[in-house]
Order: sequence, then C-alpha cells, then structure tokens
Amino acid sequence: MTPQLRAGGIDRSVAEGVFLPNHRPVRAGPIEVMLASVARDPDRDLFRWPGGGRMTVGEFAERAMRWAGVLLEEGVRLNDRVASFCTNSAEFVALQYGTYAASCIEVPVNSELRGAMLRAVLTDSEPSIIVVEEEFREVVAEHLPPGTRMLVLDDALAARVGATDPVEPTINDAADLGLILYTSGTTGPSKGVMLPHGYLPFVATNWLAATRVRPDDVCYFVMPFFHIDAHVHGALSLLSDSVFGFAKRFSVSRFWDEAAEMGATWFGFVGAMASALLARRPSEPPAHNFRFATGAPITPEVFAYFEDELGIPLYQLYGQTEADHVTFSTPERNKRGSAGWACMGFDVRIVDEFDDPVAVGESGRIVYRPKEPLMMTYGYWRKPAATAAACRNLWWHTGDLGRLDEDGCLWFEGRLSDSLRRRGENISAWELESTVRAARGVRSAAAVAIRDEIGGEDEVKVFLTLDPEEEWDAAAFFSYCEENLPRFAVPRFVEVISEDQIVRGPGTGAIQKHLLPQNNSANTIDRHQVFNQTSNR
Repeated sequence: MTPQLRAGGIDRSVAEGVFLPNHRPVRAGPIEVMLASVARDPDRDLFRWPGGGRMTVGEFAERAMRWAGVLLEEGVRLNDRVASFCTNSAEFVALQYGTYAASCIEVPVNSELRGAMLRAVLTDSEPSIIVVEEEFREVVAEHLPPGTRMLVLDDALAARVGATDPVEPTINDAADLGLILYTSGTTGPSKGVMLPHGYLPFVATNWLAATRVRPDDVCYFVMPFFHIDAHVHGALSLLSDSVFGFAKRFSVSRFWDEAAEMGATWFGFVGAMASALLARRPSEPPAHNFRFATGAPITPEVFAYFEDELGIPLYQLYGQTEADHVTFSTPERNKRGSAGWACMGFDVRIVDEFDDPVAVGESGRIVYRPKEPLMMTYGYWRKPAATAAACRNLWWHTGDLGRLDEDGCLWFEGRLSDSLRRRGENISAWELESTVRAARGVRSAAAVAIRDEIGGEDEVKVFLTLDPEEEWDAAAFFSYCEENLPRFAVPRFVEVISEDQIVRGPGTGAIQKHLLPQNNSANTIDRHQVFNQTSNR
C-alpha cells in the first residue's frame, strides 16, 4: 500500500505578484517517503555513480531494510544512536535509512576528523554502534567511548547485510528525533544539531518547489554525504522521482566528464568548489547538460563564468545545518549576488546586538524563525545553554551578518565571529577576503587578526594561496589593497601558503582559520617593510 504523505499548510503567495508552484510540505519521515517512491516505480534509477554504477529505488529500499535487520540483530534499541564513519556511497545512504527503519538516531561523523576532534564527537554522541569503512578501522578504534561497538564495513559485513532478511520498517513519528549532525566547528567545538525525522522530507519539498527539479533530472553531487545537503538531496530525489548522481569526492579534473557520464542536469556546490572550477576551466567551454546549479557563496567571477560563458543559471541560497532552506533565489526572483528571499515559510530579520530590527539596507545580524513545525533544528545535543542562547527572544540567532534590501532579498556578509576590529572600526573578514581574491595572482584568502603588542590593537593579516599561472608581487598586492579597501582594512601582513597547509570545512569548504599558524613567521611579509615605512599609510 502506498503511504499517504501528510501535507502542511504554508501559504505560498508572496509579494509583487510572484507565486511559487502550489505544493504542500510533506509531513512524514524519510521511510514513508522511500516507501511511497518504491510504490510509484521500484525499477527507476535512484543512484548513479562513475563507472556505470547504479541502484534502483527498489534495490535501495531492500538494502536499507536489510541494514535495519543487521542493526536489530546487534541489539540496538529505540532511540539508540547509530554512528557512521564512511565516504560517499549508496551503501552509506542505505545504512542511514536502515538506521531510521530500526527507530534509531543517525549520527553521521565527518570522516576527515582525527584525534581529539573525533574523540570529542564520539564522546558527546555516545553511539551504541559505529559503522566504519575498513580503511578507517584504526583511526576510529582508539577513540571509541565505553559501550560503543564498532562494525567494520568490509566484504564480510557487506555479505552479511546481503544475507539478512529485510525487516518490516518502523514508521516513526515525524516529530521524533531522527538525526544528530555535527557542525564543522569552524569557530569553536563542534555542536550536535538535533533534527526530527520530518525535517528531511519537509526541507526536500521546499527545495523541490524552489528549484523545479523534474523526474527527468539527474543531480551531480560531489560534497560529503555526512553533510546536511546530501541528506536533503537524497530525500529530494525520492520525492521528485529524479536521480541522485554522485561521486566519491570532488575532482576538478573529473567534474565535467563524470557529470556528462551520468547525464547530470543540475549540481550543488560550495563556493570553494565553484572557484576551483573557474580557476582551472578548460581551454574550450565544456559540453554539458546542466540547466541550473545551486550553491553559496558565489563570487562575481563565478557568476560570470557559469552564467555568462556557460549558460548555467546559478541559484544562491542561505541556510545552515540548523535550517537548510531559509532563503532561496528562484527563477522569478534571482538577484545576482544575493542569497535569495524568504519564500519557504521563514521570517527573516536583520537585528542589532540588542535584537532590535535595523533599517532596510543596513547591515546587522541574521535571525530567522519558522512558520511551521519540523522546519528546523530542535537545538544542540546536550548543550541547553547554547540552545537557549541561539533561540533567545523567539528568533534563531545564526551568528551570521547580512542585510535585507527593499525587495526582501538577503545579502550575506560573513560570520559575526569572523570580524576584525582595527583603529576603532569593525572589518568584515568576508568582505575583505572577497576584495583580496580579486587581486592579480590570488586564488584564495583568509583574513585573521594579529595582536600588535606595541600598539595594543589588532593588525590585519591575510593568508594567500596563489594561482601558479599568474605572477604575484607583494608591493603590487599591497598597492591593490590600498586602492580597493578602506584605509583601516588594508592588511599589515601577508603570508603565502600552499593549499596543503589549509584545512577546509568538509561541508562548506570554508578555511578553518583556527588551524592556520597563529603567529607571524619568517615567510610573513610586512607592508611597512615593503614600503620602507614605520606607520600605516
């Protein structure tokens, strides 16, 4: 019997005569969405991957129910946490849905974590079981909390899953906790974002309305599967009867060929990926079937390449793990550079440090609140104080900066915690980095504060990676900064580093600044010395 997917009631009409397609957000869990997709067409492709790999909806559902059987054989109980430490694969997603079917809480762990950071996540979540790909056996083994059992995903376990009878799935209440997903911890320790079972289908229906994904569409997904976007895109493919194409990891050299092989018609990205594709674009425009792409942040140069040269519309959006769909750019309203507008059931406001609204066009702190249940996080796992601080005054405080224009479009301006203060002026690191990236020869930039013990204030330092095909000169770089930045924002120091010295957040691609060298080194260039001066120009 086909499950009846319950619908919500958000009003889709918006200002200025713009209307989104009529749809009702799904009030169900991922298992109900999967079973409904199987009932419609069990033989259609759900997954595709390079080398001709594919899995149908029916095969996926059966595999997920076999995984549920294995977990139950291992003795999991209601609401036990089941963690995973895996790379991108259809098997990984089948494990996720098997976890839901066994009425357990999924905890996908970033497979790039090591040492103390890995130990902190496992200690905080306390999973009863963690499923680990064979190559990570030793990485995880030394950090297992007491009471956590490790299942190694090797050939023997894969065979066991295949031989286990599929179970009759448990249909969880959409409001029950289904997923704890840890943030990247760019500015501090990772927090476990608690999401209900109904979150993924609800968000996926909003993505469906905003992006117009069709049954004949094929997504090309190259971000990590432990990230929230992979979870949402999986549910989106089930809801829309489209194909979820993926690669094990992002590769600039393989991107266009893999997309063509899978017949991809759209893709998602983070800013670092788009910039890398731009920096290493083929000499001739690549052949493609893309009709759109979604991602953030998008620089003017990326817009120019993908939209103007390649004819691929880019739809920027704003969201977090806590709420993956706060604003969208849509075909009806798509201002180049903005993060879209609150068209999917959220109120968005820009406030000052006292939570008072600021004027239209004025920069401030981004806060939002949902108009329906199941649209966002329940808060942070085992961190009631952090949860209370984030949702004070009945608005969710994002920690991000931005502004709303007269049309209600959101313009993202960086992280609140990623700002600098110099000469009594606040400096947005995001704005500074955006300007610096446009300098000749610069590929990526990260701005940090360096304490000036003599002057008693922060000095601005930027770490740069360079385009090897372009020339770079320190004096020319500093001159460019003086011409294009306010005087108080011109960097005092610059240090050129290689890409392998950078650790990027796996979901966002953001540079983990707290892992960069904290002090100046012999490779640091001082602007004062370049211009043979003793005070700022």
